[in-house]
Formats: sequence, structure tokens, C-alpha cells
Amino acid sequence: MSEARQRIRARFRKGERVRHISHLDVLRYWERAIRRAELPLLYSQGFTPHPKIAFAAPLPLGFIGEGEIMEVLLEERVTLEAFAAVLSAQTTPDLELREGSEVPLGLPALPTLLRWADYRLALDGVTPEHATESVNAFLATETFPWRQEREGKKAREYDLRTGVTSISIDAREGRTAIDARLSCGQELTVRPEQLVAALFPTATVERYVRVGLVLEEPSAALQAWREKGQYE
Repeated sequence: MSEARQRIRARFRKGERVRHISHLDVLRYWERAIRRAELPLLYSQGFTPHPKIAFAAPLPLGFIGEGEIMEVLLEERVTLEAFAAVLSAQTTPDLELREGSEVPLGLPALPTLLRWADYRLALDGVTPEHATESVNAFLATETFPWRQEREGKKAREYDLRTGVTSISIDAREGRTAIDARLSCGQELTVRPEQLVAALFPTATVERYVRVGLVLEEPSAALQAWREKGQYE
């Protein structure tokens, strides 16, 4: 039975022309690209083997991603230079590899390391002055109860303020853009659409861009705290 010999964390982009393809299509794209590159991709055992490719978080349909993260398990070791060279030769600018790094095999699963997502939102229907006023008022509050209505599902209630680390306004040539860092962890995930609905209910979003994802870097001390409730 094959075992993982190497775990490579890769950052990639999903561009404008492919922003409406599904997450499953993205997975298939990378699996085919890795196979064409003849990299030793590890597969699960059983009647229906699955490629050992993990994503930090699926990108919502219609979003552009400039700093998406996936991890690939290989059953044989390769150099990072070879990984990047042969894989980049099989991709397009619409879904392209940005960089790759090796991480320890024993790290927790990639989705459990995800903490924050950085977004840029281009808004229509709101002036920079009005946007600044709304953002300042929001940041000045300690709590911001929010109710998210979900079609066919129970409404979700949470404190929107705790899920927002920072927001800033970028006004150029009369246009308004919002840069925001939102919670994207297992405890709380804030969607940018909800932030817009709460702060700019009359605005429309021209484009959603997930600029990057922020992972927690595990440490021995943090692991001890989680397991035993104290540092060693």
C-alpha cells in the first residue's frame, strides 16, 4: 500500500474567465494537470480511489481567487523546482500555479488550519464618503448581531463584528472598493456578501476577489495547550 512521502502546499489563482466553474471542476483540473505532469500523486485505497488533493476552502462560484491554497500528497519525493516547472507547463493563466512549498506530513488537515480570508470588493451605488462613514460606525461597535436568511435552511444568527478583523476603503477615480479580512475558520465563517448586506444594503458588487487566505502556523506549544490546557 502506497504511503505519502511528501506534502506540498501550493498557492494558485482562479482568474476572471473561469470564475463561474465549480469547485469540483477545479479539483478535476488540478488532478488532470498533475497526472499530465507525471508527478507521483497519491491516491486513496479502495474501489473508487480519490486523489490526495486538499483545498483550504472552496472558492464560491463567481469569485476570483488570487491566493488560493491546495495541498498535494505525493508517494515519491520531488524537488520543489521540478514540481513547479512540470506542473506550470500543464496549466493556463486562468488557473495557474503561483508558488509551492513543502510542509510536514504530520500537520493537521489543511482546512482546519484556515483562519482568515482577505477580500477586495468593488462596489457600485455607494460613494467613498458614505462607505467610510458606514465602515467607521461598524468598527466602533463591540457587537453587531446579524441574521442571515438562507433559502431552504434555518436562518443563521451570529455576531458579525467578531468575524471582521479589518476593513479599509480604497477610493480611486470616484470608485469605491472595500478591503476586508473576514473570519474563515471552523468556528465562524463570514461571507463577504453578508458584510455588504449589513453595511451597504443599497450597493451592488461589481466583482468579488478573494485576495488571499491566512493559515494558522501550528507550534508545539499551541498543540500542548489544545491537548492539555497548558503550555509545556
